[in-house]
Amino acid sequence: MYLESHGPPPPKPELIRLGDVIRKTRKKANFTQGQLAKTLSVVPSTISAWECGTRRVHEQSARDIDRELGSSGVVHRAWKQANDSTAVPEWYEEVEQLERKISELREYQNQVIPGLIQTEDYARAANRDTSPGVTEAELSEMVKSRMRRQGILETDPPLIYMVLEANAVTRIIGNRKILSAQLEEVLSLMEKRVIRLQVVPPNPGRHPGASGPFRVYSFPDKPMVASAEYQQGEILMDDSRKVQACLAVFSDVQAEAWSPGRSADFIRKVKEELDECTA
Repeated sequence: MYLESHGPPPPKPELIRLGDVIRKTRKKANFTQGQLAKTLSVVPSTISAWECGTRRVHEQSARDIDRELGSSGVVHRAWKQANDSTAVPEWYEEVEQLERKISELREYQNQVIPGLIQTEDYARAANRDTSPGVTEAELSEMVKSRMRRQGILETDPPLIYMVLEANAVTRIIGNRKILSAQLEEVLSLMEKRVIRLQVVPPNPGRHPGASGPFRVYSFPDKPMVASAEYQQGEILMDDSRKVQACLAVFSDVQAEAWSPGRSADFIRKVKEELDECTA
């Protein structure tokens, strides 16, 4: 994922964490950046870039830092963790960080139930379908990350508005039992007023959301940000014109959708039909 703006993309989360370890280890050893740079035969700006997470650290450099600081492999272990093949994709972590700070979320989804309200079984099945070739370890990490995101729903949740196409509700992900349990969770969240969810009727005639899923994040003290999904992740947009365009599309699909009450009736009917088939 990257942030669309006039500046450079933000540092990757795993590099920021590694940089924090390098900085803390250096300070614990009472080294300045200049002193460490001299022992490693690099310029001080390289140390600064490593610690800020704006420059990737080679494995040998991590080993060299441990050797010079006498840190018994602390930095190298952090390096391995940052480069672990089972690490959660960076865009997962960035979405999670955004959601922790929002005051409102608007999400349109035309394919599946939104990740923020997925059950664990549904999330596992959906990620397996959309991420061919991932290992079980990678899949487990992706599901754990998605489940962590749901922490914002538990205490003083933000205002959450969701609009789903009907086929996102009826599409069987995993199997009928998994979808039924997922729809039960959606209905529960609607009844508790944790989310305000609407469903666009099948074949409505107009398709303002045909360009694909997206979200608009609102914050109490920052400008709004939008994100659009694509196969390998999401693109974040902070350009005000693009954010406003997403808001306009969301308003359009919301106008095409059933009311929350009628949407709940539709979801309940789909669930009942699934339960009849599995009885």
